[in-house]
Amino acid sequence: MSRVEHHEAEGLDTGHLRRVQIVALALVSYTPAVALATVPFLLVVGAGHGSWLGALIGAVGIGCVGVAVVTFARRFVVTGTLYSYIDHVFGPWARVVMGSSLLLGYVALIAGVSMTSGIFAGSFLVAAGFESGLNAGPMAVTTTVAMVVAAALAYRGLDTSVRTAVILTVLTLPITVVVTVAVAAHTGLALPAQLRLDGSTFGGIVNGVAAAAVFLVAFESSAALAAETRDPKRNVPLAVMSVPVVLGGCYLLATLLQVPGLMAASDALAAGMSPPAALAVQAGLGQGLAMMTDAALAVANVASLIAFVNYGSRFVATLATDELVPRRLAGVHPRHLSPAAAIVVLSVVAQLVLLVLLAVWPDHLVTGVLPSISTLTVYLWLIPYVLICIGAIVLAARERALTPTLAVSAPAGAAAMVWVYVNALVNPPPAPVSWMAVIFAVTVALVVLALGVRERTARATVETE
Repeated sequence: MSRVEHHEAEGLDTGHLRRVQIVALALVSYTPAVALATVPFLLVVGAGHGSWLGALIGAVGIGCVGVAVVTFARRFVVTGTLYSYIDHVFGPWARVVMGSSLLLGYVALIAGVSMTSGIFAGSFLVAAGFESGLNAGPMAVTTTVAMVVAAALAYRGLDTSVRTAVILTVLTLPITVVVTVAVAAHTGLALPAQLRLDGSTFGGIVNGVAAAAVFLVAFESSAALAAETRDPKRNVPLAVMSVPVVLGGCYLLATLLQVPGLMAASDALAAGMSPPAALAVQAGLGQGLAMMTDAALAVANVASLIAFVNYGSRFVATLATDELVPRRLAGVHPRHLSPAAAIVVLSVVAQLVLLVLLAVWPDHLVTGVLPSISTLTVYLWLIPYVLICIGAIVLAARERALTPTLAVSAPAGAAAMVWVYVNALVNPPPAPVSWMAVIFAVTVALVVLALGVRERTARATVETE
């Protein structure tokens, strides 16, 4: 029994999540109400009228990676997602590289989701008359509250997490749909300009993908719950692919509807107003509904925090079982059956990273820091996605089960991820987003070195026993 499989036998294999539950959690992980109000904004910053093409590229590219992920999900029940999968194909070096990038990726992703809650809460406070609501200080408070709530719910177990996340999504999704339809009816679609990609460059469109794809990367995270899911080899692949297929299509539609309104509301966005609030005002719905939208989405975004704290903590617990991080992080709560220590540590580290960013870059939090964190998160999934695409082909070829779909999709998915990064070097976006390409390379190299040392030490200890 491998170390990964041994971890599943240590208390997480309860197998109680039904298909509808794991699919629901996979979808609400991205808080559709928030994602539909944020993805078009992240795209339009770099892509302009070509944002819809960026949304399409992102969905197709991630979908191609999904074909590779599903190749593993149909064969293996694991708790460490891509990190555990790659162990079945390549040697220890791949686990170290994959684990290093994903560890940083979950920290960045959770920090970014926390900041999104802070932006909506801050925009609400500003509209309510608290002019400093979007400053670094108040945002530090609101994001910390959101993180504590999410971590506490994740700590109490999956049933509480799923129920809360679904309720928050159901209650808040209608308001985003209303704002989206209203702004499209009021401002118009400008379809000729969008279809002609007026004023857009391919480099700008790909830079937009690098930021907006944050609401698609980590789509495979629901695989971390495989040991807690009924019939996981059938239900996990369905949950994994539901994200790029269902949400990717919704993002494309929302982008087509919102881009003209976002471009018309550029002054309000530059002043710090949240994208949905700016759209509500642009649509003529009034400041009152804009405030209500911000308040609702600030609360709804906690659903995304809950989900990714659940996913990330299980990944960290798997690293701990393999002794790449301290062993005590593998502990499972005796009653809630949650990886309690990993939940606490991951939440604290992610929030501390965000607080440091707020202190270092206190200006332009909405238009600078949020796109930067989003872009860095996408870069941090580049290595795992390229490795899993190569690994899927190797695995299928080894079993003489390589299909034309996999043979085409896996290389296409890997190429799409690589091009997103290469494009940032060839056509760098404005600072501070442009700095993320270097920060990604340096931080991953440092963590690979650190985890590599721990891995060799752990392996040497096992060999001497």
